[in-house]
Amino acid sequence: MAEKLHPDHFSAMSGKMAAIIGYVLGESWTEPEIKAMSVTSDGYVTSESEFLGEAADLDRNILNLLVAADLSDEERSEFERLYRDRVDDWRPVLSGPAPATGRLIRPDFGAPAARA
Repeated sequence: MAEKLHPDHFSAMSGKMAAIIGYVLGESWTEPEIKAMSVTSDGYVTSESEFLGEAADLDRNILNLLVAADLSDEERSEFERLYRDRVDDWRPVLSGPAPATGRLIRPDFGAPAARA
């Protein structure tokens, strides 16, 4: 999956997007690389103390990238799991990427794990 999503395959991928996808996958594709990433409850993406943009834009860009990379259902499921594990996403459960692909139709993609 990391090979399919590598920035070298996407000439229009920004350095910021390469850093974000690299972070989710646990890859070091940029310098500096992202060490932590959060999505605020009001829908903004931050990395440590840096503002990265709006979560809605990130969701759309991730979905477009996953489609362009032609990931298998298993690879998409694995990406979803990695995203949930690595990104502190504080949006309500029904937030996250809108259903735009055959596989990414789960309303909880990007939602944080249930907290006690």
